[in-house]
Amino acid sequence: MIGERRAVELVFRSDPVTEQLVLAAAMADVAIARDLCQKIPPDAFLATEHRAAWQALREAMQRGVGRDPSTVSKLANGAVEVGYLAELANARPAPPDAPTLKFHVGQLMWDRQRHVAMTGPVAGLLEAVEKNEPPERVRALARSIATSFDGWSDRRHLHDPDDLIREQIQDVRKRRAGRAVFPYGIDWYEAPDGTPSDRRRLIPGAAPGLITVVTGCPGAGKSTYAARMALGLARRKRRILFGAWEMKPGTTLELLACMSLEWSRSDLIEGRITDEQEDVLKLRMEQISQYVRFLANPFRRQSGGKTSNERNLDLIQGYLADSGCDVFIADLWKRCLVETRPEDEEEALYRQQAMAEEMSVHCILLQQQRLKDVEQRADKRPTREGIKGSGAWTEVADNIFGVHRGALWKPVPDIILEIDILKQRYGKWPLAVECDWDPDKGRITGGRSIDYDQPAALDESGGNAIDRKLSQSNSKGRGNRR
Repeated sequence: MIGERRAVELVFRSDPVTEQLVLAAAMADVAIARDLCQKIPPDAFLATEHRAAWQALREAMQRGVGRDPSTVSKLANGAVEVGYLAELANARPAPPDAPTLKFHVGQLMWDRQRHVAMTGPVAGLLEAVEKNEPPERVRALARSIATSFDGWSDRRHLHDPDDLIREQIQDVRKRRAGRAVFPYGIDWYEAPDGTPSDRRRLIPGAAPGLITVVTGCPGAGKSTYAARMALGLARRKRRILFGAWEMKPGTTLELLACMSLEWSRSDLIEGRITDEQEDVLKLRMEQISQYVRFLANPFRRQSGGKTSNERNLDLIQGYLADSGCDVFIADLWKRCLVETRPEDEEEALYRQQAMAEEMSVHCILLQQQRLKDVEQRADKRPTREGIKGSGAWTEVADNIFGVHRGALWKPVPDIILEIDILKQRYGKWPLAVECDWDPDKGRITGGRSIDYDQPAALDESGGNAIDRKLSQSNSKGRGNRR
């Protein structure tokens, strides 16, 4: 009987040859790999082994390692065999011409969208008809089929459930294996006093895809603190792209070397070093440069040319890809903006956040506090609300660190720096850490936990824990420590 007829099971058949050709082209040519790995999501490959291979290729590009069959198979955790990848590479040792490659990439994305439509609105429509759902529901599903095919090339972010579960379980396994924390490399700061190293203040720290905001008043020590982060991350062999847009790249590299050697910055700036020290400085710069690359300010270099926030952020994304970095430091990030209205800055910050996630790069963005607001407050410590610019600074940040230097505001010895943890999306906050500070050498040590006083809650003397300690030090007649 017609009433007993069942819907035919939908079976989707993709074209594995197209997937093979795109994979082989990315293995053969680094420029093609760099371009396509940003454009094509792993779930565009419907064959399981091809999807695993593409995920591995994307990771290879992020790490800056080779794309040979052995490396790709290793990064895929054995989900695709070396022999199969070698066959693909040997069958197509050179990439196809640009029009041919474009055709196959288009076909790949079209197959993906057909699969999305068949498993989504088409399957939903057939199920609704079979269940005799209301007419308006059936008509809506019928319309959604056409909508699904409209503008399909621009919609690449609907997660396949199996892929999403697989990727999240892989992340859980990495955390269980000891990769739950990504230190900034500042051990005295990240691990509380007297506690095991695995119980840290900062969780997960400088993890891929997240954003850290460092804020403070001009002269508070933001750049020095960021430089200490760069040195700590470099010691852990993480590749860093340093956007030195406040100071010149050469000056910043010199500063990193000087801090690493624990030399007097004043002596170096004034040229009071020997020939032997110059050789030592050069060697240390070379060592640091193995892991830290510098990006000069590429913005506003030409007059009359059309610029925009979108174009400048495209530049940043290109440099991140070219450098293959794990961490991007922007000092000050706002220098990349052409349009600085709050809504423009908000949109740019969301784009930077998406960039970090898509490229698995940890971004450390430096931004000022609103100086006029700070000057009017009795408590001068940085706050989340005091970050200059759009409220999106607080929204996009996974971590916010405020740098406070009490000696900027009171006649006390310049020997203590306070780092306030103003936000941790996955960890405890607010927290305050008191550090010993040598401004001439840029040395930050100690890392003692102190009570965090809300900036609005001042004591009778009009200060916080750090200010009280500085005042006590001053009353004992302690001089500047060099």
